[in-house]
Amino acid sequence: MRSKFIKVIFSAIAVVIVILVVQACMNYQFRSNYTDANKLLHGTHNLETKPFLKAHLKNGDICILMDSWKVDTVKNLVNGKGTRYDFNRNLKYEGSLSIGLDSVAIFETNTKLVHTEDLRILALGLLAGVDIVIGIICLTTPKACFGSCPTFYMNEYDNFHYADAEGFSNAISPSLEYADIDALNNKPLTGNIFSITMRNEALETHCVNDVKLLAYPRKENERVYHTRQDEFYLCDKIYPLSAASANEGDITTLLQKDDRLERFSLADENNLGSKEEIFLTYDNVKKTDDLGLIVSFRQTLMTTYLFYSTMGYMGDEVGDIFAGIETKKFKNETIWSLNKELGDIDVYTWNEAMNAWDFQGGWYETGPIAVNHQILPLKTSLSGKTITVKLVMNKGLWRLDYLALTNIKEKVKPVEISPDLILNKGRIDGNALSAIKDPEKYLISMPGSSYKFNFTLPEPDRDYELFLYSKGYYLEWMRAHWLKDKDLLSLKLMIDNPKKYLQREASSYKKYETEMEEIFWNSKIDTQLFSYNEN
Repeated sequence: MRSKFIKVIFSAIAVVIVILVVQACMNYQFRSNYTDANKLLHGTHNLETKPFLKAHLKNGDICILMDSWKVDTVKNLVNGKGTRYDFNRNLKYEGSLSIGLDSVAIFETNTKLVHTEDLRILALGLLAGVDIVIGIICLTTPKACFGSCPTFYMNEYDNFHYADAEGFSNAISPSLEYADIDALNNKPLTGNIFSITMRNEALETHCVNDVKLLAYPRKENERVYHTRQDEFYLCDKIYPLSAASANEGDITTLLQKDDRLERFSLADENNLGSKEEIFLTYDNVKKTDDLGLIVSFRQTLMTTYLFYSTMGYMGDEVGDIFAGIETKKFKNETIWSLNKELGDIDVYTWNEAMNAWDFQGGWYETGPIAVNHQILPLKTSLSGKTITVKLVMNKGLWRLDYLALTNIKEKVKPVEISPDLILNKGRIDGNALSAIKDPEKYLISMPGSSYKFNFTLPEPDRDYELFLYSKGYYLEWMRAHWLKDKDLLSLKLMIDNPKKYLQREASSYKKYETEMEEIFWNSKIDTQLFSYNEN
C-alpha cells in the first residue's frame, strides 16, 4: 500500500510533477537569466498555455524547448529549438538543440503527451496539470484533493472510500522506485482464476515495472500474515481483544473486529507531532511463547496535507529539486526527515516481573486509502493468561480498525505468480502485458487509466492467502494553485527542523482537518468517465 510511500510523501524533496499555466500571448525572451525564464514559464495569470519542454540534465545543465519538439526513437534524442543554461544557470546556447534522452534526469512540461514516441518523456516528466478537470472543490481547497499511487481493487466495480491495495506509496520519483507488498485479506477462494484491477484515480503519472500475485495455501482457521519487512508467517489461533482504552475512554468495540469501523483521533491544535497512547488487554491467552500481534490500519489525511504543502513550498523550482533527487544532490536522510519525526505505531508489552514496558517494534505504512493488514512477531516471551499491550503513536495520524493476538506456526514463503492477461478497459492489451513481464520496461498509467490483471492459481479449488506485489514509481502533478505557495524558507524549516515545523503548522492544518475527508474522496477521478487521452 499504497500502496510503502517509501517512507514518505512529505519531504522536502519529495517532489512532483509540474502543472504550469502561462499566458498564450506572452513573449518569451529568456536572454541569459534562467530565474526570470523559469518564472515566466510558471506564470499563473490564466489557464491558456504555451507549450514548453524543460530538460534537467544529469550534468546539471537545463534545456528549455519552446513551441514544438520531436522525439527521435532511433537515435534516442529529443530535438527542437530552445535555450541551454549551464550548471550555474548562465546562458550557454540558443538555437537548435539535440538532447540525448539518457542524459536527462527529469523533464517538465505543460503539454499532454499521448504518442508512443513520447513515453520516454512521460516516464521522467513533471507533467502539466489540468485543475479544471477535478472541479471547483479542489481549486478552493487544493491541499485536500485526492492523491494516490496505483490503487488496486479485487472487485473492479468498487470505486469509493477504500482500495484493497495501494502500490509503492513512497516512490515519488524514478530513483526512489521500490517493490511493495500488500495483504489482500481475501475471503476463501473458489476456482483457479484471480483478477485484480489497477487504476490511476489522481493527477499523477504511474510508472509500473511489475505486478505479481503472491499466494500461499491455507486450511480452515489458518491465516498468513506478513511483516513490515515482508516476512510471511502461517498462523492458526486468534485471541480477540478483551478491552481497549484511549484518552477518550473505552474503544473496545471499534478494535475488536476487522469491519472498517475505525478508531482515530484529531491532531493536537498546538503540535502535529504530539503523541498518544492506547492500552490493549487480551485475556485467556493459552500459548504465549510464539505470539504475534496482528493489525489493520491506515493513515489519516495528515500526510497528504504535509506532502502537498511540501510541493507548494517548492513552487516554480519543483523541477530543479526533483532533478536534485535524481542526481543524488539531496541525501535520502534529508528526504525522510519529516516522516521520522512523525514516527511509527510503536508496540510495547507489559513485563510483570520487571514492572516495565518492553519495546517490541512498530508499524509504518504511508497512505490513507488502502487498509494494511500486518503482523508483528513479539520478541520477548510473555507469561500469564492476560497480555497487556501499549501502543504509542502520533496523535491524529493513524486510523486503527482491528488488533488481535495470534499464534505463529511457522515462517513460510508464498509462490510468485505473474499475470496471464491484462485488459485495458475491457480489451486485451498485449503491450501492457509485455511491459509488465519485461524488467526493463514500464507500463505507464495516466489519469483515468484502468487495467485488469488475470492470474492463474497453482491448484484449482484450493484456498490461498493472497498478497499483491507491485514495483515502480509515480510522479505527482503540480497543481497550478500550488505554485503561488512557494516558500523556500518553510521548506528549509521542514527539512532542518521538522519538530519545530510540526508545531508551527498545527494551526493551519486544523483549519482543513474536519473537512478533508469529504473533499478528498469527492475529488477522486472516476476511471469510467475520465481518460487522460480523451481530454
